[in-house]
Amino acid sequence: MKQTFKLKKGEILFDNDKIIIKDDAKKQKCYSSLITGMGTMVLILNFLKSYKTGVQFEFWFELIFIVLGIPLLTILLLRSVKSEIALNDVKSLKIKQRFGNKFLDIKLNSNRLRRVIDLQNAEELEKYIATNFDTK
Repeated sequence: MKQTFKLKKGEILFDNDKIIIKDDAKKQKCYSSLITGMGTMVLILNFLKSYKTGVQFEFWFELIFIVLGIPLLTILLLRSVKSEIALNDVKSLKIKQRFGNKFLDIKLNSNRLRRVIDLQNAEELEKYIATNFDTK
């Protein structure tokens, strides 16, 4: 059952009892969390400034983006970056597509999500998942 699939920058190895992922997920999570967190902090500071000055448009505009930014930051921080996942920890495996990019979502038993992006041969991976992981 040992099978390897290529990514643009890495690979996924399905072993007998585990999935080994070699990609740059830690770096991507760090950059995304840092940019989203800094943007949310700047919006909060501008929100407080516009609250004091009383400019209504800036107040509501920044409030809307703060309300969108905080859940986005929470979702990013709750995402897993494990490089080795035991198959008994996997709840489901799904290949999804957004804006022409295909990615693999591995839902873990702890309700965390491990996303693998930049799949090169998504159709072959989808067939492999359908034949070997039909119950998950």
